Order: sequence, then C-alpha cells, then structure tokens
Amino acid sequence: MAKERNILLQKAYPELREFCQKQGLDFQVMDMRWGVRDEVVADHMTCALCLMEIDTCKRLSVGPNFVAFLGNRYGYRPIPAKIEAEELDILIKKAGELDMDTTVIKEWYLKDDNAVPAVCLLQPITSKFKYYTDMEPTNESLRQKDREGWHQVTAQLENILRTAVKAAHKEGLVTEEQQHKYIKSVTETEIKRGIMESPDANQTAAIFIRNLQNIEKHVGADAVSAYLDLMDREKLNEESQRLLEDLKGKLPSKLKNVHQYEVEWTDKGVNEDVESHASYLEQFSDDFVDDLKTMILKSLQSESEQEQNDDWFLTEVISHSRFCQAKCESFCGRQEIFDAVYSYMKDTAKVNHQPFVIHGASGSGKSSIMAMLAQNAAQTFGENLVTIIRFLGTSPHSTLIHPVLQSLCLQICEVYGIESPAERVLNNFAEIVQYLSTLLDKVSEKDRPLLILLDSLDQLSSVDRAYSLTWLPKSLPPNVHIVVSTLPEEFDLLKTLKRTIRSDNSYIQVPTLSEQVGSEILDTWLARIQRCLTDKQREVILSAFSHCRQPLFLKVAFDEARRWKSYTPESELRIAQSARAAINLLYERLEVQHGTIFVSHTMGYIAATRKGISEHELEDVLSLDDEVLDDVYQYWSPPNKDLVRIPPLIVTRLKYDIMEYLAERQADGKRVLQLFHRQFIECAQERYLAGDNNRARHHILADFFLGTWSYGRRKEITMDVNGKQEYYNADRNVVPQPMKYDDNVFNRRKLNEVTFHLLHAGRMDDIFEHTLGNLDFMNTKIDAFSVKDLIEDYNMVLQVQDNLEIRLLRDALRLIKPTLEFKGGVPSYLALELIGRLVPFERQSRPIIDSLLEQSRAWCKTFCDHVTRRPFLLPRSTCIYPPGGPLRTTLAHHRAGITSIAMTPDGGYMVTAARDCTIRIYENESDVMELERTLTGHTAAIEVLSAAPNNELLVSGSLDNTLKVWNLETGRLVITMEEDHAHYQHHALLTTTMDSRKVVSPAGKVVNVWDIESGQLQFTLKGHEGAVSCLAVSHDNQYIITGAARTGEDNTIKMWSTETGELKNNFSHHTDHLTCLRVTQDGRIVSGSKDTTLSVIDMENGEVVHRLEGHSHPVYSLTITSDGRYAVSGSDKVVKLWDLSEGKEVHHLQGHYGIVDCVGVTSDNKVIVSGARDEHLNVWDFQSGQLIQTLDGQAAKITAMEVTGYIVVTASTDSYYTKVWDVKQSKMKMSTPRFIDKYGIVTVTSDAGYVVYKREGSENEVNLWNSKDGKDIRTITDKDGSITCLMITHDNNCVVTGDEAGFIKLWNLTTGQFIRQLDQALGGIRCFWITRMDRYLVAVTDNNALSAWDMDPMTLLWTRKPNCEGKITCVTMTDDRKYTAIGTDRKEIVVLNSELDKIEYLLVGHQSPLTCLSVSHNQKLLASGSSGETMRVWDLGTGRLVHELYAKSPVFKGIVCLSFSHDDKYLLTGGHDRSLKMWDLETGKLLTAQYVYATITNIVACRNNIVLITKLGYVIVEDILLPATRPLQEEGGVGPPGKHRSVDTSRKQKKMKKSCFRCRIL
Repeated sequence: MAKERNILLQKAYPELREFCQKQGLDFQVMDMRWGVRDEVVADHMTCALCLMEIDTCKRLSVGPNFVAFLGNRYGYRPIPAKIEAEELDILIKKAGELDMDTTVIKEWYLKDDNAVPAVCLLQPITSKFKYYTDMEPTNESLRQKDREGWHQVTAQLENILRTAVKAAHKEGLVTEEQQHKYIKSVTETEIKRGIMESPDANQTAAIFIRNLQNIEKHVGADAVSAYLDLMDREKLNEESQRLLEDLKGKLPSKLKNVHQYEVEWTDKGVNEDVESHASYLEQFSDDFVDDLKTMILKSLQSESEQEQNDDWFLTEVISHSRFCQAKCESFCGRQEIFDAVYSYMKDTAKVNHQPFVIHGASGSGKSSIMAMLAQNAAQTFGENLVTIIRFLGTSPHSTLIHPVLQSLCLQICEVYGIESPAERVLNNFAEIVQYLSTLLDKVSEKDRPLLILLDSLDQLSSVDRAYSLTWLPKSLPPNVHIVVSTLPEEFDLLKTLKRTIRSDNSYIQVPTLSEQVGSEILDTWLARIQRCLTDKQREVILSAFSHCRQPLFLKVAFDEARRWKSYTPESELRIAQSARAAINLLYERLEVQHGTIFVSHTMGYIAATRKGISEHELEDVLSLDDEVLDDVYQYWSPPNKDLVRIPPLIVTRLKYDIMEYLAERQADGKRVLQLFHRQFIECAQERYLAGDNNRARHHILADFFLGTWSYGRRKEITMDVNGKQEYYNADRNVVPQPMKYDDNVFNRRKLNEVTFHLLHAGRMDDIFEHTLGNLDFMNTKIDAFSVKDLIEDYNMVLQVQDNLEIRLLRDALRLIKPTLEFKGGVPSYLALELIGRLVPFERQSRPIIDSLLEQSRAWCKTFCDHVTRRPFLLPRSTCIYPPGGPLRTTLAHHRAGITSIAMTPDGGYMVTAARDCTIRIYENESDVMELERTLTGHTAAIEVLSAAPNNELLVSGSLDNTLKVWNLETGRLVITMEEDHAHYQHHALLTTTMDSRKVVSPAGKVVNVWDIESGQLQFTLKGHEGAVSCLAVSHDNQYIITGAARTGEDNTIKMWSTETGELKNNFSHHTDHLTCLRVTQDGRIVSGSKDTTLSVIDMENGEVVHRLEGHSHPVYSLTITSDGRYAVSGSDKVVKLWDLSEGKEVHHLQGHYGIVDCVGVTSDNKVIVSGARDEHLNVWDFQSGQLIQTLDGQAAKITAMEVTGYIVVTASTDSYYTKVWDVKQSKMKMSTPRFIDKYGIVTVTSDAGYVVYKREGSENEVNLWNSKDGKDIRTITDKDGSITCLMITHDNNCVVTGDEAGFIKLWNLTTGQFIRQLDQALGGIRCFWITRMDRYLVAVTDNNALSAWDMDPMTLLWTRKPNCEGKITCVTMTDDRKYTAIGTDRKEIVVLNSELDKIEYLLVGHQSPLTCLSVSHNQKLLASGSSGETMRVWDLGTGRLVHELYAKSPVFKGIVCLSFSHDDKYLLTGGHDRSLKMWDLETGKLLTAQYVYATITNIVACRNNIVLITKLGYVIVEDILLPATRPLQEEGGVGPPGKHRSVDTSRKQKKMKKSCFRCRIL
C-alpha cells in the first residue's frame, strides 16, 4: 500500500503532528513495513519486533495505537522461527510417515537445551548462506546464488511443516492454534495483537480495507504481483485468499473505525494520476485524520477526568510496585544489610530520629536491596506496617522531586484515611515539602507504623534543587521511618546527607557479593526466564564473576549468557572481567549486530542529551544524520526520493536489544529514554563521545531542536548506494520546533535542550542568535519555566566559556528576576528591564547586547501597536541598576519592613523576618539565593531571629509574645514558648547556646533560658536593674553574657552559667548603658557603650585588657574578625578598626552621614562593610582603610546586615526587600554614574543634561551634576542659610534656591555665579513654584504665608496668609497668576483668586495630606497628589472634580511629583511606589506604568519625551510610544509574548501531566 503510505506522509501526518502539538502531545508513527533490512529477515526477527512495538504503542499512546491497512493480499506467511522440541518431533515423525525427507528440517532447526522446555530454533540464513546479506557489488553473483538457495530451502521447509502439521492436526496431535501458526501471515498476527486482543479497540484502533475490483481477472499482468498473493507470479494463491477472507471475518463486529473502499483496477494498480484513484486517496487520508483526531480528543477528555480524580498517582504506585516485584524475583543474600535496617527501625520506633542511608558503588545492588526491604519488612514488623517505595528515575513521575513528593503525600493520605492536601499545596513545591513533615507527624499518632523507601537519590533531576536534599525530612517522629539509597560520590549527595545526619549508625555501605550468592542469583535469573546453561557456560560466568563481584557485572554477564544456546561454540563464550569491560563488550556486540556507525551514533545521541531523548526525537535526529543514512542505505535506495528517513524498524531492533538498560523518565513534560545505570552512561560517553564525535553528535541535536530542517526544508545528501553515488535533496520529515505550539503549550524540550547542544557543539554564534541573545527565546523560557531556569542557561555557558556579554546578561537577569516575579505591583516586562539596565553597554563593540537592545525596542513598539493599543513608555537612558556591579539581586518577598536577618553558621541558609508576620528562608548556595520556603504562624510583627549553631533550627521572637522554634530543613514548627515581649520596642534580642540545646531570650530586665526541644523554661537570669540591651554566649558554651541599658543605674556586664543559670561574674567598666557585646574565641569580651568607648575584658578575671577610646559619639555596632584579632565598631558617621591584641586604633573610616547600625568583615579580613541610617552601604579596604565604594541601592536606612564570604545581605525596617551584594574588588565598578540625593531637594533640566541637588553633609550648598560625564562640575553656596528648596527655570538658564532665612536666589546654571535675589520673605522658604514662562514665582514660608514675585523686575507682588487649617505642604500658580492653589496636611486644597484676593474654591476629598500640585498648560486643570494612594484632577474654572486616580501599591504609598504632558492629554505621576504612571485625562484611566526601582523625585514633561530623576540618583529619559493607527492583528498575528510575572504553577503542572504522553500508532 505504497500510494496510501505516501499520501499519509505528505498530507495526514503533518496535519496530525500539528494537531497533537497543540494538545501538548507528540505524534509518532511506527511503520513496520518500511525499511526492513536483510539483517532483520536473516535473523527471523521481523514478526517478534512488530509485536513488541505494538505492545509499546499500547502502553504509551494517548488514544490511537494501532492502524491496519488491508488490501487484496493476505501477506507474507513466514515459517515459525521457534518451535518447541516436542512439537517439532511430532511433525518430523509425521513427515516421515508421509515419506517426506526431513533432513532439511534437522539442518535448519537446531535444538537448544538451554531453553526450559527445550526448543528448536530456525538458524539465521547467513549461517549457511553467508552471502545472503552481502551487498558488495563484487559478490553479486554469490549473493544471488545464496538467495536462490534460501528460496529453495524455504519452499522445502514450508511444504514439509505445513503438510505435516495438517496431518498431525487431523489426528489430534496438535491443536488448531498450533496448526494455524504455520500458515498465518505476519499481518494477521499483528491485527490479532493490535485489535482482537484489545478490549478498548474502538478507542484505540482503526482498520482501512481497500478492494481492487476484478483484480483476480488480471493475474499475470506486471503490476498484479504487488496487490495479490500469487504462486510463481502466474497463479492465484487460493489458500492465502481463503485466509484473507477468514481474517476479515474474524474482525470484531462492533469495531467502529472500519473503512472500506472499492477501487477500480488499472494496469498500474493504484495510480494517483487517475481521477477516481486520486479521490480515493484524498478520502482515505481525510478518514485517517478524522478517526485519529476523534480518538485523541476522546482519550484526552478521559485523561482529564482521571486527573481530576487524582488517579495518576495510583498509576505511579502500581509502576513502582511492579518494578519492586521484578527486583525481588531473583534476590539472594544481603542479610547483614537487612539486619542493620531492622535494628535501626526497632531502636527508633518510639523516639524522634533521622533517616537511614544505604550507599554503595554503581551496580552494587542497592535497588534490589530496597525492593527486598519493601517486600519483607512486614514479616519482621507485622502486617500493620505500611511500606511505600519509590525507585527514583524509573518512571516519568519519579524523576522530578516535586511529583515524587506529590505522589508520596497522596499515597500516605489514602492509606491512613487523611484528607488529601489542597491543590494549592500540591502544586507549590515549598508548601508540599512543609506539608510532608506535618503529614508525618499525623501519621506518627496513628496505630500503623510507616516505612518510606527512596531508592537512588542520584537518579533525581536537579530541578527544584533536589540534590540539596532540603526536601528530605531529617527529623522523624516515632513510628515513621525513611530509608534512602544513593551513590557515594554523585552530586555530593552522601556529603550533603552527612552534614545533617551525623550518626554513623544511620549509614551502611553495600559490600560486594559472595561467590555463593552470585551463583544463587544466576540460577534464580535463569529460572525466571526458563533457561539454563551448560556446565562449561556456567563455569565461564562464575569465573568472571569471581573477579568482579558486583550485581551489575553479574547482570550484564547474564544478559550475554542468556543469548547462548546449548550448541553455542565455546570459542564464542566471551565474558569480560569487570563491569566496565562487560559494558564495552555489550556495546561491541551491538556494533557487530547492528552496524558500528548506526550503534555508535545512536548511543552517542542517547548519552549526549541533557535530560534524555524521546523515541520520536531519536528517529528524527538519526534521520538528520547523513553519515547514518549513508550507512543504512549503502545497499538499497530510499523508497521515496523526496523523503529520506531512518527506517523505524532499525531503531526498534536496537532499542529492544538495550531495553534492559534504558529507563523511562519525565523531562520537560515528555517521556524520554536514558541509560539507567551510571556506568552505562559513562562508558557510552567514553566510547561514543570522545574527541570530535561529541561535537558532531551535539551539532545534529542542536539542528534538530532549532528546527533547522523542519517545515519541509530539504536537506541535501549524497549516498554511496551499491558503489554508485546517489544525490537526494529530500525532506527529512522531522518534527517542527517552534518555541510554542499554541498559546499555552510550550515546547519545553526545545527550551531546555537547544542551548545545551549548541554549547557543546561549539556554536556560540548560534547561542547568541537563537537563544541567549534572542529576546523571543528569553521571554518564552521565562513563561514556560522561570527566570531562574533562564539564568541557569547562562551559567551553563559561562562554565564552558567566560564570555563578558553572557556574564553581563546573566547578572542583568539576576537583578531583573525579583521584579518579574513580584506579584501585585506594576507589571514589568523583560524588554523594558533590559533596556533600562543595558543602555550603558550599548555601542561598545558588544554585538549581543546591541542586538538585544534593538530587539527589545522593537518588542516595545510591537507591544504598543498590537497588544495594549495604548501609549507606552520607552526608556532612552539607563533607569535602573546596571549589571556587572556589586548588586547581585533583590529579594522582594515580604510585604512590610524587614526587622532581622539570620545566617546559618555553615552559610547554607539566609533567613529574614518582617513585620508582615512571616519568615522567609533562602537557600544561600544557589545562584540567585532562591526562596526555599515561607514560615507562618506568628500573629504579630517578628522582631528578631537566631539560627542555631547546628544549622538545623531557627528561633524567632515576635510581638505576639511568643518564641517559636522552627526546623530549617522542613519549615516545621518544633515548639512555641510564651513570654512577655513588651521590651521589644526598645531591644529585641535572641540567641541560642553553642550546643543548640537552649534558647536565650531577654525579657526586659531578666533573661529566660528555654529548652529548645521541649519548650520548658530552664531558668531565668535575674540581676540587672535596667533592661538587657546586649547578649552573647561564649564559644566554649560555658557562659551567657548580658549587658544592660539603664544610664547611671545599671551599666554592668554579667556572666551566667549556661548549665545552671548561676551568676559567675559582674563587670562595671562603662559609665553609660551597654549597646553591643561580642566574645572572642580566646575568651575575651568586647563591649560597646553609649559612653563612646569600647572595653576589652578578660573573662577569667574580669579585668579590662584594653579600653578603646576614639569615638566621639555612642558606639552602636560591633563585630569581631573571624580570627579574633580585630574589632570593627560603628558610631555616628564613623567606623573604626581596632587591633585587639595591642588595643590600638588601626583605621578611622569616615564616609557616612548618619548613625552606623551595622558593621561586618569578610572572613579573609580584606573588606569591611558598614550600613548606616544615611541609606549607604560603604565598602572599605581592610588594609588601607580606603573607601572602595558607596552602595546606596537599599534606598532606606540599613538596620540589618549579614556577611558570608564576599556576599553581603542588607535590609531595613523601612523597606520590604532585601539586597544581596557581592563586594569583591572586581565588582566595585559602577557602569552608570549617579548623583547622591539624600534630602529630596533636587531638580533637573528639561534636556536631562544637568541635575542640581543639595549636597550631602552640607546645609547651604547645592551641587551641579553633569549627567553625561556623571560628575559634579561645581558647587553653589548660599551663605545666608540652609537651603530648603530649589528649582531650575523652564529655559534651563538659572538655578533658583530658597533658604531658611527667607531668601530666594537666582544663580547662573552654566557658571554657578549668583545673579540676584528676590525680596526677602517673612519666613523661611518651605517650597515654591515658578510659572512656565518663568515670569512669576510663588512661595510658601514656614509661617504658613504665601508670597508672590514678578521675576522680571524682581518685585514682591503680594504676601498673604490664607485662612486654612493645617500646614501648607505644596503650591502652584497659573501662568497668568490669576489662581494660586495650595495643599495642606489637613487634606484640603485652597484655590485663591489673586485678582479678587479671595478664596475661590475649597477642594476636599483627599484622604491623606497633600504632597504636590500642578496646573495644566492650558490653565484649565489642577492636579493634586497626596501621601496616600489617590490623585485628583480638578476643573479650575468650576472647582469640579474631573477624575479621581488610584495609584495602588502593595507596599509603598504616596505621590511625590506630578506633571501634565505638553499637550495636556496625559498626567504623569511618580512617587514612593517607585513607578512612573501615565494617565489618560479624557477617561481617567491608567494607560501605562513603568517601575523604576526608586522614589521618583522630579518629573519634567517635554514636547518629545519625559525627564525624571529618582532617589537612587538616576536621570531617566522616557520616550512616549504611540500605537500605530492600523487595525489590530487577528489572533495569531504578530505580537510579542505577554508580560512576565509569576507563573501559575497549578496550570503548568496540569499541562505537564498531559504532555507526558504521546500519540503513538503502529
């Protein structure tokens, strides 16, 4: 049915492939009639392979799995390749009785006594006709002779066997079924398996029957032999025709999907040039497509219903149960390991304990041991024991840790009758980890103990940081046991386990097998497959095993030996002496059997993939490999000159030979194949991916995932066929590789694999063009996965090649990540973020960055034109922190000010607490300090944290008057203690003892010491007269040291016994209360006080070793270097470094402008960091004392800081985010110059060229900053008083300042020279406004008066004190000075009519104090902003409210500045929510917004753009993109991806479940 196959290839398959992709499925066709090579025929394997493939299709496919085509031929009827010896004896005897010569049977069927019972096997054709498959042209005559010889042998065998079996059947010696196998066709055998033996055939199978009318009348014509069963090409085979009719009669009567076609005969058979035949082929193709689509959709609907019932996990449980059963079937020995596990379970049954770990080398038998534990544990512990096992990596849902935990929790809930977790919990990884711990606590209270077995931790994917093992409960309650197994070295899993599971009794190593046990296992395996070995064969196996007593070696040797027949010559009994050698021997045999090129490339592709390869991907990749195709087609041409592919049966044949060593796993929502054992992978990589082979394999894989040769693109190939060069420019028919199949169906395989293969193929330019320098790819990967996954791609490339542009893009994504993931704020877009951060690197010979910026700008234009159809803000200059500098990332998960940071001693976790009542735990080893979990339970603000030295426990103190102890690994609440925390408003202190057994918590004047596990109060330390203000524990855990804060009454330091609470010593060396305490490892106390001094005290005798004097203000912060030699202290504006051994000041570090609350030192004593209330983080050189850099990205006073390595984490009680900095010297380079605005007294020229701001640390000076050079170019000094406000005239010529003395002065912007001043006002200037033509100025003075000046003659026009309540906070004036509007802190706006000297309107409605006012250019509208969330637009002519605008923010509130656009169509606002918003003044709706990471302090709306400045010191120029006037594109037209915030994980998970399957038909 060649014509039918061709139209399916050309028309039906592409349509079905596209249809399936949109459903999240793969479409794969296994055509068993195409590409059957002589080698397969020679080995008599064709039928067996087809049947195995049918079973595979049934197992894997969603919907249809079998399609049959029947014509007028019954088909090929082979003689059996295997006959039971007893049955063959009957036939030979019967043939003898019929006077038939049976010599040929005895020659070709050899008895194999290794089979139980014995069988007779048809020998390979080439065993006697060695030239049968030899396609060398020089041996053509020999090949034809052998083929004719085999034809004669076949005829003899068929005649004898069929005659004998019919006679035997008549006498009742064989059954009808036995007789039928000698005469039935392969087609019937397949239809029986695919349809007749399928209970759900109506949902999974279809059959197409074509009848060529009157064809039997044309027997003898040339074309007929292809359509009918003939004898010698001249006579109809009546028996075959009868069998065909019988087959049609056997088809199930209820089978729905049956199509019959009557087609007239032509002399060319089916001929598409004949109109009726062309119509038939079209109808056939349409019916095929319709049937399959219907079956697929019905199956998906059924699957969806099953998902809703959570049946998927039951399938998973059954899968592991079957795997367990298979592993147990042949197990022997290992009693010592079982004894160790059972002892562990008995010893820990009634107490809290930790998991048990079984570890051993690859192939040592760990999986079989775990299987036997699952099977036999109940015999020791009773039938009441519940055992749950997962063989990780052996099934699609056991490769990723998230679905593993899902299925575990669901199974536990099912068994124990506990309500299943909510879908929200199931689909959130952090929550399911926490839920598991809580669930185990519930199970502990049940009357049935639980044993969880997790085999092969090393087989997990790294997704969700599985190798960190933070998901694994380390503290188990009574009656709950967990046993895990792992390789000892892989991914450092054993080291990770030993960091938290410290008892040696919790580990056992798997030893090698004894020779006796090996012999028993071999016998068991042989019995299971009903085989045995000869004595010599057995001796060969066991002799080799004595050299390598590993189960894996024995398994590989067994798989070789199971192929041996009893008649196999001893010279062919080859067994290696080690596992690695045995695997190589296996690969060598495969190469001989299947061809070296084909095997080496196929195994190379399997070993080269990042996460495995699906079967259809493997076929496509091999079809792109010209070297493989040239080898496959070396003796025969492809059947279709326009379509060249690898024949499926060739791949299937190899797949079944290595099936034992392949594992099905889930990767990117697909089922993929990987080599299961680590040694098989390593051996394949060494053998097939060495040298240039590695690059060549990855090159083809990269082309496949790029889709280079899909969509019908033809690929040229010249093949050597039978010694002749044949050229083809053919379609390889490989699946297309778009990044998205549909709006919500992502090509996750491409997104995860393509960069990996391009990298290892050495195709860096393609990485830049197609993936990591391609905005569409970046957007799609973020949508499909996360920003973190995209960052990991950049890290992967950097590990191979340190490319500056890739590094900058990686660093940019680190900074962008929290913004894209932040929920509830202003929508953010990757393109805007890239523009805002990468502009400084543009046009600097960085082509990737230049290209990405060009793509980003184009994306913004397209987004504006086709998606929003609204104006869009496009930054022209850098507006946010650029990459390459010290800021590593921002963590924005809290919703209120952060009060405390804690770092575990090993640096593994960073923890933050906030006034939103939550604790956030971050994994510190990941590239972006990933959020591990969120702890909830406190009902009021959490003020303090302490991480225990054991790295396992965390203690939190809250204003809800509780202390809570948490397990860091699981997030589980361990215990809650209640105590009075009223003192937290002054001092929130907390620590644990060095043995992690006690919590030490000051409560006013006393200190409570609690047991960390039981929560029992051990004792209370009493003796201080003032509140305890500082706290420490000695390194030897002997003493608790406290300091008090009561000036003149209690300035003492007290030492208490950790064990008893007894007061051991009392020091009084300060004259004011204590502020900070630290203890060195050599037993010295260092204390800081409000008396400006530090004391170094010997703990043993209480004497002051050194008094450190030099601060002129109180000491607020203190730290000790890791070696105990130096101390760093912070005071008001000053940081000091002290030598503790000599008691001398080393450095006086001056550079802050506020109190320094935080100080730290890197562990190598090279860098000092200090955080202060001036919002600065200063980085100092330890040796020289030089200020390296001032970092001010916190944009709030720094009240908490932790240092680990060169990573510094800062936070503030005034901000909801945490900043993570890298303070290496190499990072201390700022790509973008900024000015420092600490007072909010700042302005900018309309051309963005200059910024004028009040100088930090000075009251009467302003700096003029050149934005182009990033430098201060001059200082203006007002000698009359402190400058309180300033503006730049609209013509950009003058700086106007107001001071506390009441003077308003004009200065030349270019020279800085004083020009003139206005008449002195009656009070200090609070704020002022200059009308747009620079004609009038109106000012508010600190006595709540208003004054107006004409700036041309510099004369005072009027001074008035309006009758309003509250403080005037802002002012504006119309250009004709008719109206003056003022806003007050009493939420009122007063509009004064200057001409009539009266209040025109009193505008009320704001719910917060007014902060800013502005008048439109046409003088008709007044805009007002407040410290709340609202802005209002008023009609100046009537006083009517036109619009009320809401600037909602989840955290920050308050409008700082606003401005009308030059055409008065839009209102531009900026404030503490750190975003620029653009409002439509016609509708009052928000048009667009852009997050700029800092408070906007000034907006200047120009004709062509917008200029704004932020609190972080950036000058930002924004262009306004207006949408194109052409109509919107239809759905599916041009348009960028959507915005990127958080991804709906439940939706992703559901899609993943569905796309695990494929539509796979045979």
